[in-house]
Amino acid sequence: MGYDLERFVGYVNEGLLCCVCRDVLERPLQAPCEHAYCSACISSWLLHHHSCPEDRLPLDVGSLKPLYRYMRNDLNRLQIRCVNAGQGCEVICSLESLHTHEDECEFAFISCSNTGCPVQVERRGLEAHLSECNFRSRECPNGCGHTLLSVDQSQHNCVAELRAEVEMLRAEMLCKVEEVRREMESRLDSQRRHMVQKESQLKSEVEELKGQLSRVMCDMRALLGAERLRRQELAEAELEKRELLELLRDLQPTRNQPPADQASSDQHQGDLQSWELHAELSRHQQREAAALHASSLSLHSAQASHLSGPPPSPQLGEAARKGGTRSLTLDCIKRKSREVTVI
Repeated sequence: MGYDLERFVGYVNEGLLCCVCRDVLERPLQAPCEHAYCSACISSWLLHHHSCPEDRLPLDVGSLKPLYRYMRNDLNRLQIRCVNAGQGCEVICSLESLHTHEDECEFAFISCSNTGCPVQVERRGLEAHLSECNFRSRECPNGCGHTLLSVDQSQHNCVAELRAEVEMLRAEMLCKVEEVRREMESRLDSQRRHMVQKESQLKSEVEELKGQLSRVMCDMRALLGAERLRRQELAEAELEKRELLELLRDLQPTRNQPPADQASSDQHQGDLQSWELHAELSRHQQREAAALHASSLSLHSAQASHLSGPPPSPQLGEAARKGGTRSLTLDCIKRKSREVTVI
C-alpha cells in the first residue's frame, strides 16, 4: 500500500501515484510499459494476474525495474505530514526523511519495555509509565538476591524462594553428577579393556623373551664348555711341548764333537726348530699327545741302539747319526704337517 494522498502538502503529480492503489508510491517499481506501482501492490497483483493493471500488457516479476531517477527525486521532495499527526505531532517533512522522523517522533506509540506488560504508550510518556508499571522489576529489599515484579512483591517469601532455588540447583547437580558418572564408567570400561589387551600382549612378549633367554643361556653354556675343553687342550699341548723340548735338549751333541758332528748337530737342531714351529701350530688337537709320545719313544730307542752298538768308523758313524736324526725329524715334521692340513 502507498502513502495516503491526504497526508501530503501541495500538488502531487499523477505519475507518482500507484496504478493499483491510487496512493503515492511506496518503494516504487516500474514496468516496461513505464507504469509505476508500489512494490507490495504489484507483487499482490501478479499473484493472480500476468498483465499490467493499467494497459493489460503481459507482465511478470522479472521484468520489473526501479523507478527512473528523476521520478525518484520528485517523489523524495514531496512534503508529508507525520503519521502521528492525529496524536498532536505537527511535523511536516520530506518523504525522504519521513522514516527517520517517525523512529524518533515523541507522539509515536511504543510498547512498554518491561517483560509481560501489554501497555503501549507514547514515547514522551514512557518514563512516567515505567515508574509506575506493575511489571517493573527490582531486587528484593530483604537481600535474598531475587528480582521481583511490583505485583509479586507482596507474595514474595525469601526463605521459600531460596529453598526452591536450592532444590532446583540440587536437582541439576544430581543430573550432572549422574551424567559424569556414566561417562567415567564408560571411559573406565574402555580403559580396562585396553589394559587387558596390553597385559595379554606383554605376557606373550615376556614368554617369547624367556624362550630367547633360555636359548642364549644354552648357547653360553655350550661356549663355556668348549672354552674349557680348549684350555685343557692348550695346557696338555704346552705340557707336551715342554717334555719334547727337554727331550730335544737331551739329544743335542756335546761341545767336544768333531767339526763334522758339530755341523750335523747344527743341521739337526735347525730341523728340530722347524718341527717345533709346526708342533706349536698343531697343538690345538686332542691327538697330538699320542703322536708326540710316539716320536719321543722312537728317539729314545734310536739313542739306545746307537749307544749299545759297536763303535763304527768315524765316517760311517757320522753318516748314520746324520741319516737317523734327519729321518726321525722328517717323519715327525711330515706327520705334523698332515695333522695341520687336516685341521
